[in-house]
Amino acid sequence: MLLFSPPANASRSLIKSASSWTYQLKGNVGEIHGTSADVAVVDWDHINNRATIDKLKQKSGGGRRLVIGYLAIGEAENWRSYWKNCCANGSRPSWLTSKTQGWAGNYATRYWDAGWKSIVMSRLNQLIDAGFDGVYLDRADTWETMRGENSNARGAMIQLVKDVAAAARSRKADFAIMVQNAEELLTDSSYVAAIDALAKEDLYHGINHAGGRNSSGDVSHSVSLLKGLKARGKAIYVIEYLSGSTADKVRSEIRAQGFIPFFGPRDLGRQIH
Repeated sequence: MLLFSPPANASRSLIKSASSWTYQLKGNVGEIHGTSADVAVVDWDHINNRATIDKLKQKSGGGRRLVIGYLAIGEAENWRSYWKNCCANGSRPSWLTSKTQGWAGNYATRYWDAGWKSIVMSRLNQLIDAGFDGVYLDRADTWETMRGENSNARGAMIQLVKDVAAAARSRKADFAIMVQNAEELLTDSSYVAAIDALAKEDLYHGINHAGGRNSSGDVSHSVSLLKGLKARGKAIYVIEYLSGSTADKVRSEIRAQGFIPFFGPRDLGRQIH
């Protein structure tokens, strides 16, 4: 049996050849150790221990696992360490908006603002220093929330992702860049060149968080963009918040597209097998 065992400096290529993954943001990493997942996305702020990251890189059955650090680039969260320095006393820096995007205490940012970019880069450096193999960029889709305020909201998000990729690879040349959602940005070739993988939430079910099957138009629109990205040598990961027979059916659909599925609860506290 062949084991998924990346040689040194192979993260960018091997995130594209992985066949399974797990995505957990609550710090319950014990479950990950017992899985055969080739890629694990976790939140450093819930772990904060380099030895834990190093242990996660080793599969219990042998072989190497890529460990990717979560980083929200278009949204500020009021429990993060940076919040105490900028906003805890009711102050509102220029980059912070009052717009929430589905989660209490999470606010859309003016991600083109130099102050916010500084926070993003600082957190990126924390992930590199902690030994992560790559970064998982969430809330790139905030450009849609902010386009009423900034006519270049789309271009500014593309530039931020490119800046993150360039900064990361100036320190660690094979650092993997994985983006969640925002597949509408994939029409920009320079953006595509900067990333290694895209993870799509709610591809088949739950686009409005209602749990039902998405419309055929929504599914075909996203699948077309994702297949175009895959044709350019990038990996496509999918997150569905489903279980039981529905998950089994959707898993087959995802695999048929050549994408890599993950099933879990929406709070991403555990994996559903």
